Amino acid sequence: MNEREAAWPLSLRLLHWVSAGLMVPALGLGVYTVQWVHDPAARFELTQTHKGIGITILALTVVRLCRRGFVRAPEAAAAPWLRLAANAAHAALYLLLLAMPLSGWLMATTTPVRVPTIVLGLFALPYPLAPDLGLYRFARTAHVALAVAFAALILLHIVAAFGHALIWRDQTLRRMWRPSRAVGDAGEAYAAMSGAD
Repeated sequence: MNEREAAWPLSLRLLHWVSAGLMVPALGLGVYTVQWVHDPAARFELTQTHKGIGITILALTVVRLCRRGFVRAPEAAAAPWLRLAANAAHAALYLLLLAMPLSGWLMATTTPVRVPTIVLGLFALPYPLAPDLGLYRFARTAHVALAVAFAALILLHIVAAFGHALIWRDQTLRRMWRPSRAVGDAGEAYAAMSGAD
């Protein structure tokens, strides 16, 4: 089987789904905490959880990009314009997966109110920058704008995944769940030839 006909490696599929499983709650928790939580103690705990998830997503994304550097994408049968759009969307997703937690970290490290960030109760996130109200406001605006852009891109990503499955009827979505049938088809063909002898 040609490498480009295979599904994505299990490691990348797991990193994809774990990242997705963390990103959606992180976005929801951020909005919920800012808009509806007014109790300082509850807000502190939820913010710590939000930041811990963000740092975890950042770490997973770095691992994912390193792993991705050693793997070629499975062959896509889509039209050239569709491949180009998919490549652009994936590049934007990776950029946002890095920029979102980094802008959050910039907020945490420049805020005039120095609140420690304990990542998942394991270690304190370093704050190498001095408090800077102007930089904090910039980082906060960027973090909110990136969150809105990310939410829109996630929705587009989901719609495109269903488009691949229901409209274009290719293997794109299937390859993110399990290996291609190419191996099974090859085995069936071999068995058929063996039985013909």
